[in-house]
Amino acid sequence: MLGLIILWILLGFIPAFIARSKGRSFFAWWLYGALLFIVALIHVLLIKPDMAEVERRQLEEGMKKCRHCAEIIKADANVCRYCGRDPAAA
Repeated sequence: MLGLIILWILLGFIPAFIARSKGRSFFAWWLYGALLFIVALIHVLLIKPDMAEVERRQLEEGMKKCRHCAEIIKADANVCRYCGRDPAAA
């Protein structure tokens, strides 16, 4: 019985981690995944990422926006991988 409870708790983490990578709430999706695993897994695979939240997290993690094309790049990049320009140049 204890094994089933642990399995139930752990299965909820699968959709939660996928949802977090798409900018969604980890706890809400863990709860959803723990209660309705198959439905939550299908749902999280079909939803689109919340790009504003993903971008916010990337900026918090030290990434920066290119001044020319506004794409997110590494903070120490010398050349933007999207537009090929120097991100430090004005």
